[in-house]
Amino acid sequence: MSEMGAPQVEELFGEGGGTPKPRLGLVMALLTSGMLLALMGLACSSAPGGALVLVAWVVVEKERDRIDSGYLPSDVRPAVDRLRRVTWASVVSVVMLFTAQFLLMMIGFYTPIWRAVIVWLGGVADVIELMLAPAGA
Repeated sequence: MSEMGAPQVEELFGEGGGTPKPRLGLVMALLTSGMLLALMGLACSSAPGGALVLVAWVVVEKERDRIDSGYLPSDVRPAVDRLRRVTWASVVSVVMLFTAQFLLMMIGFYTPIWRAVIVWLGGVADVIELMLAPAGA
């Protein structure tokens, strides 16, 4: 069993045959889903999207630290730096979305919108109830 774990331990410390790769796909997935959630969250709350963008920021900073420590090859630095700039732009965008959402709440934008949605949903529920009711009732 110890022989099976030895290559994995060597990979962990950068001594194995494989070259470590940055987690750029993870960062892109977190950024994409976070920005989509933040934009859709304007209807209710942008916080979950903002949290995903912050996690992407932490991951990209860790990747940069891994390059600085020598664990990752230095030729991936330009790609990580580009993604870092995109991450910072996303963080700024989410802060702007939070500000916009705060202002919309302050002027009372959400009250008539959600009231209309609730009334519409109530009307839909009444129609469904009528459709499911027995014919003689």
